[in-house]
Amino acid sequence: MTPALAPARIVEIHHRRGEVLRLLARYPDSIAEFERMREVARSSGDRVREGEALVETSYSQFLTFSNEAIDHCRRLAQDALAIGRETDSQHVVARSLCYLGLAAQADGDVAEGDRLFEESLGIARAGGFPDTVAVSLTWLGAHANWRGEFTRAIETSRQAAAAAREINDGLSEMISSAFTCLSQIGLGQYPEALATIDDGLAKARDRNNSFIVGRLTNTLGWLYQELGDFRRATEYNREAAEIGRRAKNANVEVSSLINLSLDELNLGDPRKALALMEATQERVEKFAFGAHRWRWSNHLSAYLSEALLVIDEHERALEQADKALRQARTTGSVKYQAKALALRGQILLETGQPADARHELAEALTLTRRIGYPTLTWQAAHLLALAQVAAGDMEEAVTAARLAADTLDQIAGRLPDAALRRTFLAWRRVDTVREDVERLLRT
Repeated sequence: MTPALAPARIVEIHHRRGEVLRLLARYPDSIAEFERMREVARSSGDRVREGEALVETSYSQFLTFSNEAIDHCRRLAQDALAIGRETDSQHVVARSLCYLGLAAQADGDVAEGDRLFEESLGIARAGGFPDTVAVSLTWLGAHANWRGEFTRAIETSRQAAAAAREINDGLSEMISSAFTCLSQIGLGQYPEALATIDDGLAKARDRNNSFIVGRLTNTLGWLYQELGDFRRATEYNREAAEIGRRAKNANVEVSSLINLSLDELNLGDPRKALALMEATQERVEKFAFGAHRWRWSNHLSAYLSEALLVIDEHERALEQADKALRQARTTGSVKYQAKALALRGQILLETGQPADARHELAEALTLTRRIGYPTLTWQAAHLLALAQVAAGDMEEAVTAARLAADTLDQIAGRLPDAALRRTFLAWRRVDTVREDVERLLRT
């Protein structure tokens, strides 16, 4: 152009283009824009904008969800942090700390990730940097959800979404909403979760973001699994897996395959489920990215234990439950600690060790009630009642059985329509619990 644009103007154009491409989930293209932004800033001697380019590239690298990208994410954030401190740019410092928090998350160090996000958030609020406030809150909400702090996760994620909307950060808004609905399902807030998912899907489709469309479709699959509608869950999980494959997004595809394996198990084909779980586990161990490696591995270990239990391979089932428990404790995932303990208790019960089973199941029930997770509450309470009957403690068995029955009634009462309520109550596992509880109460 004549006259030539000022370098600061060119830097801004590349910056904005990179943001739009990232919103569209075109991460490699956004990385190229941010790298060009950095080149122009560096050639014109603008160190602050060079630091901003580095942090933007760092975030886009992270969102590619590839193992090789995490090293780039960390290195770029460290380089940006050095520039931020050198130039006293608190905005660059805050953004850098946030993305170093993502690198810690990828390593499985959720506590360090929280520390970095909190430090970033404090600087951002003090300095008035709403873009960093939105991103830091988004990932603090994600971590709270993973730990099973569902109420805190919902509040934090809503704050993140509100902060993102104020500055038209469509990506952070959608990511935070995706974590909101997970926590709503965790608390048994099914109508609220469906409303959050519907709103998120509309926005993701409008913004042409295949990642969020796939994530939320996969979440719908999980919601229907929680309520025993495995045929409808299969439809959503297959759709999400296909979205992930088309978009070459392993986050969506592998999450959906894990869910599909659980669908197969509950639809009566444990051998097919086991084969899919083992194939997916091998893929996770070889190729999974960062946080997904340890989260997916945790899910798969628990599901493998369930599948092996169905085919009476108790020793292998116990090995997988133990693995799930170790991983959950290392990463602070209370929900999966409770899940693994419940599996251990069920295995011990089925192998004639009711006293040991009672201990595991009582701990599982304590944890799941602490986080307010109704699905595992009725399952653990039912198993605990059976273990207490086997141990001859009928009074305690009745208490646990009543808790299981009351929790089932509460879930049924929260369901948004009569058809879903009928499907839930017709779920064989629910029906078995109700039969056992009625028989025990009569006795």
